[in-house]
Order: sequence, then C-alpha cells, then structure tokens
Amino acid sequence: MKRRIRFTHNGIKIESFGILMLFCIAAATNSLTQESSAAPDSPKKIVETFWRMESAGGRLTPEGWNKSSVFFVRSGTSRTPNVIHVIRNSQNDSIEETARTANWAEVSVTTDEVGQIDSKLRLRETSKRGSQGVLFLRGPVITFSLVLIEKHWPLNPDGSRATEVVGSPAWLITCSDSTSWIDVGTAARYVRDLRSKATDPVVKKNAEKTLDLLRKYK
Repeated sequence: MKRRIRFTHNGIKIESFGILMLFCIAAATNSLTQESSAAPDSPKKIVETFWRMESAGGRLTPEGWNKSSVFFVRSGTSRTPNVIHVIRNSQNDSIEETARTANWAEVSVTTDEVGQIDSKLRLRETSKRGSQGVLFLRGPVITFSLVLIEKHWPLNPDGSRATEVVGSPAWLITCSDSTSWIDVGTAARYVRDLRSKATDPVVKKNAEKTLDLLRKYK
C-alpha cells in the first residue's frame, strides 16, 4: 500500500551540510515519486489471488469468510456459503481480463464444474449436455466486476459490516454472493469433516455417496 511521507527540515544546518542535504532531499524525493506512482495490483491479479483462496476452501468457515472481505468493496454477511460449487481443478482454470475502463474492469474465469453440494451433503452432478445433446467440455464462465476505489467496507470478526475504510486506490470486486467454488480435493475434505460431526444417519449416508462420486473426478 502507498504511504504518505512528510519531510521535516527543522534543525538541519544547510550551510554546513548543503551538499549532503541536497543529495538526501533528491534521493528522498525520487523515492517518494517512485512510491506514489506505483500502480495497484491489476484486476486480473486480484481475481487470481482470490480464486486461489476461494478454490482452496477459504470461505467455507466464518473466519475465512470474514478474511475474504479484503477482496470486496462490500462483502456479503452470510459468513458461510449457501451453495457450494465443486470444480475439477482450479489450476486448469482460465482467467482473463475481458473488459476495462479507467476505473472499472471485468475479469472472467472459465472453470469446470462437476456439481453442487447442498446442506445435506448431497452432490448434484452438473450436466455436461445442453439442448439437442450438445456436449460441453468446460464451463461455466464466472464473471467478476471490479472497480478502482479508495473505500471499502470490511467485515468485523462477528460478521457484521465494519465502518468505511479509506486507503490508497485499489482494484476490488464489487460484491460477493452467498456461493462458494472449491476444488474436488477440498470438497472431499469438507464432506469428510462434516460427516464425522453429523448425527443424522441420512446426512452420513449422503456424505458417503458424495465421496464416492467425487473420487471419479480426481
């Protein structure tokens, strides 16, 4: 992040250290100019960093959901996802900037969804065939809108929205929804963890079936 730097010359004897003083001021001014002109991370870089965190399960817990608010102008306050999308392998996803103005950008992620996990730990596999039997090799394409802005509203540890924070201009995702996108491996760990904590035999049975289905995508 950029920092504001103030220079104070009180107490410096210019007549005794004139050459050194000029050198120091020149060096400091050059450093300040370089720092103030440093560009923020690009929209694509922001989405790449967010996608690594997201696909690894970064927003599956309330704590992780809160931490992820640094990527958004305003993050959702649900604290846990309502729908969990499972993708084959985020490292194979294509991320590209698809539109740009001076203070707005669109970044698209082409992923490979295999299904969705619901609150009962059931996996509903994604159909790869469209109308008239057309086979989709990959998809969907997820589009992120970002703005170059100095303000954002993070989340407090309890999940409530904090007061406005003002800083250096940065590219931020405009908003978040209540869904999450995670890799197959992360999904398997998530289901195993909830299966071990479940007391409902139906949920446990659903978890076993989901784990069996996930194995074929590894």
